[in-house]
Amino acid sequence: MIKIVQKAGFSRPASGGGNHEQGRQMEASIKKVATVDCRVFDKLPMDPAGLIMKLRRQGMLVNAESALPYLLQVGAYRMKGYWYQWQDRETKNFKSNVCFDEAIRRYEFDRELRRITAVALERIEIMVRVVFSEVMAEYEGPHWFMKDEVFVSSGTANKAARRSFVQKIEEEISRMRDKAFIAHYFQKYDYPRLPPSWVICECLSFGAWSYGYKDLANQRYRKLISRRFKVEDDHVFASWLHAFSVLRNVVAHHGRLMGGQSSVTPKSYQKRGLYFGRSRNFFVLASVINYVSASIRQGPGWRANLESLFERYPGLDVDALLGFPPDWLMHPVWRESA
Repeated sequence: MIKIVQKAGFSRPASGGGNHEQGRQMEASIKKVATVDCRVFDKLPMDPAGLIMKLRRQGMLVNAESALPYLLQVGAYRMKGYWYQWQDRETKNFKSNVCFDEAIRRYEFDRELRRITAVALERIEIMVRVVFSEVMAEYEGPHWFMKDEVFVSSGTANKAARRSFVQKIEEEISRMRDKAFIAHYFQKYDYPRLPPSWVICECLSFGAWSYGYKDLANQRYRKLISRRFKVEDDHVFASWLHAFSVLRNVVAHHGRLMGGQSSVTPKSYQKRGLYFGRSRNFFVLASVINYVSASIRQGPGWRANLESLFERYPGLDVDALLGFPPDWLMHPVWRESA
């Protein structure tokens, strides 16, 4: 037999004949499913008025005037990421005195956190590109990325790593061929077939530079690059670059930072007081950003931006939501950047 899984409130059609028709179509589709045990999604979309009524039934205090723009422009599913922590996992009812306006406050805080994180990662990414390019061009020439011996150790793995990196370059150069700085190279030169390092520096993603760094065969080059960011251990720095590139993608795609856990954990750097254990919260990433940002002097610092943000949202529990302990400013990596 078919097992129909229903969630109270979500499967009820909202006002309007269109949703009733959707309900009939869903019932017809369910009847066509083979007679085996399965869980069938049967929720229907709800209009903002219906959503507000549903939230109120579940115990949330909702000011329709302030909630409506967010339901229309941000969407209930996205906003749910900022209120689900207040709901009972079984009944979906809210704790007492939970209001929609507090979810709005969390949403706006997270949006501002993404903005300042994007600024910090932009500065780090650009410096990584420049330092990587300068070091490799100095020791291996402007087309270092086209040399087999530059990547990993030897044999098949070497060729695969170089091919992967060069392939990324070729794809980006092809995609950006109409850009003036790319077109200029091909108008003037026929060989080598790709532009020099300082040109591709403007084309590759943070992720590509991260993998390129990890695949460099010569540890000396990796250390020359990492030391520009005051990191002696190149393996630690490789993990940081990977974590930065993943975080950059989360931020670029408007992912939620508040309450989230990173899919990539940067390695600890105990020599500088950066020890994370198994923590994967935002405080870990913020601490690494703060350490690396100390090598970049361009305008307001990362720490100052965070302090300013926290001051604009008093009462927000940054320990529970982001992993920032009450004494976070006294941690060595933060105290030294004051």
